[in-house]
Amino acid sequence: MIARCPHFSHFSRIKHAFFEEDREPLEARKSRVMRTLAGEEIPLVVLNQVHGNTVISITDPWDEEIKPRQERQMGDALVTHVPGIALGVETADCGPVLFYDPEAHVIGVAHAGWKGARAGILQATIAAMETLGARRATLHATLGPTIQHQDYEVGPEFPDLIGEPYTSYFYPAVKPTHHHFNLPQYIHDILQNEGITHRHDLKINSFTSGFSSRRRTLSPGAEGEYFSGLSALVLL
Repeated sequence: MIARCPHFSHFSRIKHAFFEEDREPLEARKSRVMRTLAGEEIPLVVLNQVHGNTVISITDPWDEEIKPRQERQMGDALVTHVPGIALGVETADCGPVLFYDPEAHVIGVAHAGWKGARAGILQATIAAMETLGARRATLHATLGPTIQHQDYEVGPEFPDLIGEPYTSYFYPAVKPTHHHFNLPQYIHDILQNEGITHRHDLKINSFTSGFSSRRRTLSPGAEGEYFSGLSALVLL
């Protein structure tokens, strides 16, 4: 199963897809997912994600084969204006955010969990795209499958970590001193504050769907093992 953003699907210069959880290693299924994404085998760049704010800009043709996670370059976002290179992020409840400027033809992908979002990964991605010629006024952003607030229970320290008014992103959980955190709203507000008016959200709950969810594997009766799902975007 894959999901696509109906707004992004209108653009003829890009292809994108949010892929459901797959137990096969990404490097083994790369050819298959790229054919699904673009209709042919093309290079795919994916990073060793560390919940930080490092953005890697791809400015030259890329022909390197995808590596196992521990051998990849570290970072949590990718941007490019080079056609024919798929940018990918792997998530398992965190927010995969895809960016496209249809005038400058610059694309970006970001891995936005709460740590990365708080650290500024979305702002850094937008700034890196601007360096390649994108403009905030024409930039589109879409949020793929992400854990929704009703299934995202967090500990007592979280409100202070986020540092925003409690009711903006939290409400009390049944468990004493715990809370439910609205990660999609947090991502939405960061994008809004950065001047991104074209914001889209698939509103797919990774916890209750076929998409990858670390939290789901921790539920009673679950297997306790999760496999990250891939979100990918390519400029044609």
